[in-house]
Amino acid sequence: MKDHLLSHWYGLSLKRKLYIVMVSVTLFMAVAIALNINVSSMFIDDVRLLMDDNLSTYKFQESFSREVEAFTDLVRDWSTENEEKYEAASEETEVNLAALPYEYEQIGEERYAITWNILNAYDEYQRQKEKALSLKDNGQRFIEELYRTYRMQDYLKTYTSRLTKEVLNKGNDYYEERVVLLRQMPYILIVISVISLGIIFMLLRAMMGSLVKVVYKLIHATTGIEKNDFSVPDVVYNGDDEIGKLVDAFNNMKHGMESYVYTLQEKRVIEEKLHQKELEKANLEQRFSFSQLQLLKSQLNPHFLFNTLNMITRMSQIEEAPVTEEMLVAMSNLLRYSLRTTEPFTPLNQELKIVEDYMYIQEKRFGDRIQWKIDCQINAEEVEVPVFLLQPLVENAVLHGISPKLNGGNIEITVEQKEGVLKITVKDDGVGMSEEKLEHIRNAINNRDSGLGIGLGNIYRRIAAYYEQGGVMVDSKEKEGTTVTMIFGDRKE
Repeated sequence: MKDHLLSHWYGLSLKRKLYIVMVSVTLFMAVAIALNINVSSMFIDDVRLLMDDNLSTYKFQESFSREVEAFTDLVRDWSTENEEKYEAASEETEVNLAALPYEYEQIGEERYAITWNILNAYDEYQRQKEKALSLKDNGQRFIEELYRTYRMQDYLKTYTSRLTKEVLNKGNDYYEERVVLLRQMPYILIVISVISLGIIFMLLRAMMGSLVKVVYKLIHATTGIEKNDFSVPDVVYNGDDEIGKLVDAFNNMKHGMESYVYTLQEKRVIEEKLHQKELEKANLEQRFSFSQLQLLKSQLNPHFLFNTLNMITRMSQIEEAPVTEEMLVAMSNLLRYSLRTTEPFTPLNQELKIVEDYMYIQEKRFGDRIQWKIDCQINAEEVEVPVFLLQPLVENAVLHGISPKLNGGNIEITVEQKEGVLKITVKDDGVGMSEEKLEHIRNAINNRDSGLGIGLGNIYRRIAAYYEQGGVMVDSKEKEGTTVTMIFGDRKE
């Protein structure tokens, strides 16, 4: 029987179990409350009736006593004040007499008889009072009627006392009759409460006992999983309710997480190996880029140096000093910057200064055939870029774009920063390049191969190595010019 009940209980859903406990608690509370209300209502109603009877009897007795005193005072001193006092007392007595309970089923035989005698005697007493008062000036006759009135007053006092005694006796009888039940009521309520609490405790224990055990097992298993210990046994629960579904889901999650963690560990080992290889590769690329930079700085174009020196010689023969001095200073700046710079980064204003020196020399070489300008929209002193970055691009624009063009052309360098991303553009309107050559350069940039040449390839590799999401974009049309755009993201650590 017990096993059958437990099996049925485990088969219930958690919601139904809670409903059963709630309904049980509600029923027991309702029974206790109803019993309390019933006893209290019964006691309060009976006590109220007794108190009303006592009060009505007391009021009649008191008012009748005041009426007797007022009648006596009036007989002794027939004044207006005593007459008003007597009339008021008589009216009050009549009102209180009418308020006396006079229902046989309610007050009983003995009390009904006493009340009936009082009512009849009081009517006769009223007539006797009036008769006596009307003979106040008739000496002997007045005294006879007055003493008859006094005897009737004594009669009414006697029955009024009997009525009061009867009401008090009835109250005592009620108390003696109910006091046993009232004394036993707390024990009855205690017994009912104990039984209710016992049943509720059994239901809660049946429901919460298994839940607590399951929660403890889940906590133990979770603690092990937190330490990557998946050897803890599966949690077992006999019920098919929501807790049982939760336990099944937890066991499935544990097995899935175990497989997932082992997979992640294997993946992490593989990724660490790949990351190590990538670091080695990046280190080699940086070293290679630095070597190429040093090579680039040591390989100033001999033809450019030769033509420049010849031009300086001719200018020194024609002119005396200023132009030659300026060209020598610009050339010295170029040589000093290219040969003595060892740091990988330099302020942007230094790069722009080298471009200005270079273009000053080219202006003297090409004359009016070449025009150039720098549009820098940021504070160049606060921004660092890879060293020797702009001059090779400007030199490519002069040699491959403007120089082959009969009428020369323009070179424009733009520096701007949008949303924290630095962008530098070198644009010329020279001879441009064919679609095949442009496609070849773009493929070389995307595939990171060596088909870019020393200048542009070295610039692209350094930007890609030093900056997150850094890159170089080339756009060109034949006979319209070429645009090279460098984009700098956040610098890599």
